[in-house]
Amino acid sequence: MTTQKHSPFIVLCTLFLGLLLLGQAACSPNQRTAVAQAAQVFSDEVDETLEKPSDLVFAGQIANDAGDWQNEFVVVLFKNGIEQTRTSSRLLNSPLSGKGPMDGVFELRVANDYELTLNHKFYDDANNQLQMSTVPGLMGTRYIGRWLGELNPNDIRVFQVGEKQLTYSVVVLPVTLDKLPDAYQPGRLRLNERILLTDQTDESINGGLVSIATPAPQPTSVPPSNAQLVLLTGDNYGPEWHLKLTGYYGNRWDVWERYVAGYGHSMSWETFKEAVLVYNPHLEADGFVFYPDKAYLLPAAQ
Repeated sequence: MTTQKHSPFIVLCTLFLGLLLLGQAACSPNQRTAVAQAAQVFSDEVDETLEKPSDLVFAGQIANDAGDWQNEFVVVLFKNGIEQTRTSSRLLNSPLSGKGPMDGVFELRVANDYELTLNHKFYDDANNQLQMSTVPGLMGTRYIGRWLGELNPNDIRVFQVGEKQLTYSVVVLPVTLDKLPDAYQPGRLRLNERILLTDQTDESINGGLVSIATPAPQPTSVPPSNAQLVLLTGDNYGPEWHLKLTGYYGNRWDVWERYVAGYGHSMSWETFKEAVLVYNPHLEADGFVFYPDKAYLLPAAQ
């Protein structure tokens, strides 16, 4: 259960304003004016402080391919490739979900050292803008964050804040907490783009310890086993966009990387990300996410 804590600054602010109001009642008119002005200045400073969320939170829910919620899976938050914090999925009520207590839920929480607010623009690694939310506290904003929905073991979600030169990455490790190998222990992992690296030691070099970066088993997004590609023929289809994709969950970058560039098509990412919306207008309405129960047209390599 999460308990809310208030900073000593907020408590002192409340007490100070209360004392100002009590003192004003016993002052002369001139003194009351001075007290009121001081109270206004102090109030403005408090308002400015409360507008800045104290924490940055990423929350979501772990599910398997069948959609069953999974507890005890380890989730790690990286900032610019460096691990910041980790947790495991469990029975939890996350205010960001608005759905009450559920199994398989996790919250990754770090201090909002960069004073991020809703005025800052967050993007995923496919350059789609992401909507953040704030959760109010008793006084001011408690934290800023995002509900990620359902993630599978091996998933990676990326959040970029260009004006702060920040990249936050949420990585779901493919193992539960009780089966965590040494390579995945806290402080052993780094993230380079979407590649996990683990620091290991080698005692054979002059008897010393040398840090070596080696690839860890990769938690990369894997298409569901029921993803299917069908080559369509007929006069109703153009000379290029006649490859039908079904049964897949992911974003435009995932699809371009796996089913366009990965299939030998020379179409660039810049061209694909716009053209795919023309041939699949329902994508924009779905937040640029491909869903397994829908069909999509892709360019077929000639």
